[in-house]
Amino acid sequence: MPKPQDKYLFDSSVFIQAKNIHYRFGFCGGFWDWVKAGHGAGLFFSCKKVQAELNKGEDKDECKAWAKGLPTGFFVPDMADARVMQAYKDVIKWAEGSKHYLPAAKKEFAGADEADAFLVAVAKAHSYTIVSQELPNPEKKNRIPLPNAADEFKVKTIYVYDLLSKHAASTFQLKP
Repeated sequence: MPKPQDKYLFDSSVFIQAKNIHYRFGFCGGFWDWVKAGHGAGLFFSCKKVQAELNKGEDKDECKAWAKGLPTGFFVPDMADARVMQAYKDVIKWAEGSKHYLPAAKKEFAGADEADAFLVAVAKAHSYTIVSQELPNPEKKNRIPLPNAADEFKVKTIYVYDLLSKHAASTFQLKP
């Protein structure tokens, strides 16, 4: 069984960009199977807010259909978890109090339909590493990058390709 620091929490951007660009369902099913295998090994998860973001897709959206077919437990609770909600309050308080980010960036980050603040809160409350397509950008002011917010709370992030290097063979077979 993986150690707590070996649990990964996927951002929706990983799935959306994968289906639109690098790992389309028509020619790279291995990526999607790898994610499922990682969950089966107790490594890969996401949160309910990400599930909601994926469900916004059109009914014919392959990523939406794939997400609906994931095993129970892949999308961990966020709003229904008291520890997460306490961490979420801290994350939002930090964002609102930041003098670095523009008001529009703070408003977007705190939006009810946005998953980023919840990802940080879930990761903080339950020792996950966040998997994202985003890289830190300390100069950015008009948007709060997910890795920047995670850094504020000492939450680890990993770029999806670094996770692939760590936990996937060239055939997308899971390497625990």
